[in-house]
Amino acid sequence: MEKSDAARTGRHGAIALRAVPCGAARFARRCGVAATLATVAAVALPAGATAHVTVSPSEAPAGGYARLEFGVPHGCDGSPTTRIRVRIPRDVAIVKPGRNAFWTLATKQGEKTPVEVHGQRITRGPQEVIWTARTPLPDAQLDVLQMSVKLPEGAGRSVYFPTVQECERGSTAWIERPAAGQSADELEHPAPVVKLVASTGAHGGSASGNDSGHGGDANQASGKAPTWLAVVALVAGLVGTTTGVAGLRRRRA
Repeated sequence: MEKSDAARTGRHGAIALRAVPCGAARFARRCGVAATLATVAAVALPAGATAHVTVSPSEAPAGGYARLEFGVPHGCDGSPTTRIRVRIPRDVAIVKPGRNAFWTLATKQGEKTPVEVHGQRITRGPQEVIWTARTPLPDAQLDVLQMSVKLPEGAGRSVYFPTVQECERGSTAWIERPAAGQSADELEHPAPVVKLVASTGAHGGSASGNDSGHGGDANQASGKAPTWLAVVALVAGLVGTTTGVAGLRRRRA
């Protein structure tokens, strides 16, 4: 009797594995699909990608521009999401929120840590970006909200974007930061975070596939799905291919 691994979701969306019996005749139909899901998901999906509000990329060049993608994968204990509020750090002075046809967009302006950009001194900017759903986002669906930012200097630092998810019933504050020596995996509601790394290009480098040095056009970015969404599509395609091969083998047998 052969065995394969089927994926199931554990705490914080981590991929857990369990053994599933697989007879030879059912291998391609059952275990092939299970193994494909487990392998691709475990390797390609970031830990907790389906568990809480996260930001991608998780690392970006210090002092550079980055296009950040905030994933909203579920509601509040099953209740549809109505609003996402992202707090912008004081030392992130330049913020260009992305538009999304399913959400309205607003910002709250305030004092920022002064920064020189192309000879211009900037002292004010968005302190909070607020997306309000035109119709509530169901718990069973996901969406991605984006913004282009200029990150502060300081390779090795972690820049947190505390986020509040409001729902038809209740809300969840993704604002926790790990204490010294504590892992973020231990937190119940971790704040989205970007770790600053040493820059390698002009303008301090850039992230999210943008090489313009200005974070790209966040409005156009809404048409580009993050990596983990592409992985979901890949898994679906592999499942369909495996199922088709299994059917062909049965007919030939």
